Amino acid sequence: MILIADSGSTKCSWALCDQNGILIKEFRTIGFNPYFIDKKNILKELEQSNLTEYSKEIREVFFYGAGCSSKDKNNIIEESLQSFFINSKIVIKHDIDAACYAMYKGNPNITCILGTGSNSCFYDGESIVENAPSLGFLLGDEASGNYFGKKILTLYFNNLMPEELKIKFDSGFETDLTIIKENIYNNNRSNVYLSKYFPFISENKNHPIIQDLIFNSLNDFFNLHVCCYENYKDLEINFIGSVGYFLSDEINTVAKKHNCKIGGIVKNPINNLIDFHFNKIKPFTNKASILSS
Repeated sequence: MILIADSGSTKCSWALCDQNGILIKEFRTIGFNPYFIDKKNILKELEQSNLTEYSKEIREVFFYGAGCSSKDKNNIIEESLQSFFINSKIVIKHDIDAACYAMYKGNPNITCILGTGSNSCFYDGESIVENAPSLGFLLGDEASGNYFGKKILTLYFNNLMPEELKIKFDSGFETDLTIIKENIYNNNRSNVYLSKYFPFISENKNHPIIQDLIFNSLNDFFNLHVCCYENYKDLEINFIGSVGYFLSDEINTVAKKHNCKIGGIVKNPINNLIDFHFNKIKPFTNKASILSS
């Protein structure tokens, strides 16, 4: 059996397939971003998951993850998975690779991630080119879930939020600053914590102040991470991630402003990844070298 995983910082989707690409079962765990989780906790999560039942039967694991952008970080994931899936060959790739493979339809494109974090790249069908490194949730991640979390907390605690929104926020979200600071500054998953405030943005996106926040943030993302590519107006722009999915109307509006063409917006690429592995590259056992960008 073959296991394909797509992991952000918040959650990881796992697809267990047979040798012919038939989906046997899907699983869900927390996200394994090596910047925010160590080997001990990865193994703990895996041992508590339903994957345990299949751990010895799986022969190949293809893991695409946020934060898997260097040998040292990849090793954290690889060694953990190898300890759990003891009979498997393990391949670790970045989540931007998964996004590109999942959204590629035969033409060069710009593929973007808008989830807990954000990123973009140009993909021509063979090579992935990132214009700049992802700066993470402290310095970058424009228009991501954690970015919107920071923005909404800023509005709330600086008394810039209209009263009707403040009442909604008080009733549904943590507003004790001591608790919030504890979860941000003494938590190894701070970006995930901040992204938990994104639903407030999505639920109230028609309110003028939230609408302005959304459009300003998406404009920043386009200016920094889309318009930086040569001939971006001639390329389709694809988006993957829950934030992109829930803000698809707003993305289309901002794209028109920048004379961009939106290709697809997908919440979860795992099914597209299955198609990529089993339908676009054959035989499957030769994929590892092809997947190396």
